[in-house]
Amino acid sequence: MSEHSLKSVCLVGDRFAAFARHESVRTVSSFVSAVGSGTYDDLAGPMLLWEGQGIDEFDRGYIRSALERAGLSRKILMQPNNPVIAARAEAHKYREANVLVAGLQRQDDQTYRAGLRLHSDNELLLDHQTGEHVQGMVAIEAFRQMFIAFCEKFVAAQWPQRKYYYIWHSMEISFDNFLFPLDADITCVVTESDTSDPAKLKFTVDQELHQAGSRAAHARTTFTAYDAARLAPKEHRLAAAAVAKALGGDAETTVAVA
Repeated sequence: MSEHSLKSVCLVGDRFAAFARHESVRTVSSFVSAVGSGTYDDLAGPMLLWEGQGIDEFDRGYIRSALERAGLSRKILMQPNNPVIAARAEAHKYREANVLVAGLQRQDDQTYRAGLRLHSDNELLLDHQTGEHVQGMVAIEAFRQMFIAFCEKFVAAQWPQRKYYYIWHSMEISFDNFLFPLDADITCVVTESDTSDPAKLKFTVDQELHQAGSRAAHARTTFTAYDAARLAPKEHRLAAAAVAKALGGDAETTVAVA
């Protein structure tokens, strides 16, 4: 298939150059370069430019400018994929680039859904990118952010005066298929919960990551959201005990978290 016969192009961030070896996939930089070199000047009809992962508003402005200079703004139609990412207080991340959860919604009392959002400068991509797929640590971190985000937004919000620490007790995870830098959905189903004590919210959740009609990963996680005012002093004592032990002291190292 020639470049001119393409009816659509999938655009991904420059971080995913290995994935962009496919005929219908381009990185931001390679697409803008192709536009500038006249590759698309003779398009017979409209072409759809739809976004995979790793595209931000800065990239979109760069692409729009290139299309305007080439007179292609009406022939190459951009389809942004820009759902609202989880807030800092929901994802428990300080930098926007590291938030993996977007468009979080409650489906019913037990089920929550969100989209996977990968920024090109996400912390997990900066020093590990092998082949065309996205590493499994992204799925693990996405699951972690998902259970925190749903709890913060839909459960913990009932007690706005409290700040919560999230302690995960276990995660059983399996990987079913490669995850690629394309759209993916995360589901989270609460299978067990105990919110009778606002200072200690207990959950077991089943989570799945789906892409292109297949499941990429699934996990069962148990965690507790503790009121920070209760947990922080115990954490501090544990830290002090660890320091003392590491330096040859004889401090007590067992502190129950209840």
